Amino acid sequence: MVMLLKPKSSEKAVAVSDGTYSATLTKVSQFENAYGERIGFEFTLSGKGVDGATVMRSTSPVLSAKGKLGEVLSGLLGRDLTGKELNSGIDVEKLVGTECKVLVLQSKGKNGAIYSNVERIFHQGTLL
Repeated sequence: MVMLLKPKSSEKAVAVSDGTYSATLTKVSQFENAYGERIGFEFTLSGKGVDGATVMRSTSPVLSAKGKLGEVLSGLLGRDLTGKELNSGIDVEKLVGTECKVLVLQSKGKNGAIYSNVERIFHQGTLL
């Protein structure tokens, strides 16, 4: 078995200014980190000065009406989740391509690096 070890990427994370941006959900992935199993929602921003920049929101994969995953999905759908969706689940990959608005706030990681964190997702038709 070959094990390839690589140094940490020297590429700095792109931080965008705090604010609300037009975005499209462009990728959903499943991964593990220090917090355990996670679902990552990657958004590509559009607009002056941020066009093409990507930001991410991760949540636990546990679906509940009041959990962060439920909050993200409700924001993308523009409505509360139905009882059927909460009980049966939702195919999140079908949501890729959904246009929305995202509230981005800068945060500081444990290593001191500044990154852009998606705090909230709003359906495209939702007034802020």
